[in-house]
Amino acid sequence: MSDKYRLYDWDEQPIGYFQELRLENDESYRQHLTIYGFRKHLDYIPDQSLDRIYVGILDTGGAMIGQYDFPLKRVLQPAESILFSYDGDWELLVHTYEQVARTRRMFEMWDLLRDPAQLQCGLWVDFNLEERKIWQTVARTYALQTNKWRNQGQTGITIHLDGRLITDEYAFFFMLGEQLNGPAGYYGSSLDALSDCLCGDFGPIPPFTVVWSHYHYMENNELLQRKNENGYTMLKVIQTAISILEESQVTIIKE
Repeated sequence: MSDKYRLYDWDEQPIGYFQELRLENDESYRQHLTIYGFRKHLDYIPDQSLDRIYVGILDTGGAMIGQYDFPLKRVLQPAESILFSYDGDWELLVHTYEQVARTRRMFEMWDLLRDPAQLQCGLWVDFNLEERKIWQTVARTYALQTNKWRNQGQTGITIHLDGRLITDEYAFFFMLGEQLNGPAGYYGSSLDALSDCLCGDFGPIPPFTVVWSHYHYMENNELLQRKNENGYTMLKVIQTAISILEESQVTIIKE
């Protein structure tokens, strides 16, 4: 079985590899991270001052496709051990930047991206709104980590969007990213990020054409009247994105 994760420190020096992880709260709501099947890197010298670890997510070929870091509090098991001083399972008390359930779901989503041969568009379609927020972070990190931009710098291409699938602003950005850059593709996750991508280095650049089928179905979808964290309706965000695209010489054909 190939390793699924790589551990490294602040200086990007390798610590080791491992197979699985489990993240959960205890009865006091402290965050426990258990690492299974850890194998120490041959050159790693255990460091008692280690206060943060970086977990690299690996694909089936061993390439890193994403990362997450955990500030360390202390070693729980094996008790009274110098962290990562030998191979085996380790249970750590850590800090997570988000709720444990959300972080755990994020790692589950990374599993969908491990096998390059199995990648496909629309993996997000059945996610609920909260899961789409998590996928937005995963997809952006995946794109920036792997640097896989389809049709880099090309102009004049034509892509297709399906308005029936655009039920929130996240779906719009996901579909645009995948049509321009392939499965789990990224082309901005906000209005500012979209403007940045249109300037270059993130795949195709204008002029290009968007053929938008079932546009009016999307425009009349009540789900898009929901407001985002900034107080704007999701339809308003998409309409503003359309204006940004058109001002950047993107032709939008509404069908």
